[in-house]
Amino acid sequence: MNHVFQYGNISFHYKLIREERKTLSVTVLPTQKIIVKAPLQAPDDRIHALLSRKFRWVLKQQRYFHQFKVEPQKEFVSGETFRYRGRSYKLLVRRTGQNEHVKLQHGTLTMFTTQLGDASYKRRLLEDWYILKAHEVFSERLQVCLEMFEYVNKPGLMIRQMTRRWGSYSHKTKRVILNRELIKAATRHIDYVIIHELCHIKHRKHNRAFYDLLASKLHQWQQLKTELELSILGK
Repeated sequence: MNHVFQYGNISFHYKLIREERKTLSVTVLPTQKIIVKAPLQAPDDRIHALLSRKFRWVLKQQRYFHQFKVEPQKEFVSGETFRYRGRSYKLLVRRTGQNEHVKLQHGTLTMFTTQLGDASYKRRLLEDWYILKAHEVFSERLQVCLEMFEYVNKPGLMIRQMTRRWGSYSHKTKRVILNRELIKAATRHIDYVIIHELCHIKHRKHNRAFYDLLASKLHQWQQLKTELELSILGK
């Protein structure tokens, strides 16, 4: 039987199997589906307590299996959807004789290009737009987030393609480094990553002092972190 588990503002589906057993168990399959096995008479609140304890582990397992999932290859044609700042937008591809560019207008991501049939060319055109917007948005959000701190020396900003993290802070170059893919996340998640990295200016390691500082600047950081992790899974 399928059920829904709610954790804050986030929910996920799981299949509940009741059987002759004494203990509860939760399993994440390679398909990312969640299976919960429970005794026949186990109350719902006991099951919810287990899922609350295992929530981050479940996300970690789903994220692990997600990396092996083969995503449908984009052809960059009208009707496909692309994420930007936490929302999905449909792509509209239009022919133009000059001034190739991408523009977000009227809730649609419109691409003006001379190469309607070249998917690789259109991909690069869209990537260039993402990079341009990343520089604009990240620079703006960095300045906003810096107002929460009293640093005398303001850090610089670097945007890179990163495979294993959303951001980092370089004490050597004094720069906040952000994953350009973060431009696809909502503003609150962009701010969470920036604030996280700004806390590293004072505390290099993820120790108690670091998390105390992070919580003082962003008390709901754990919720935001979870939401961002779920966005990786396309949920």
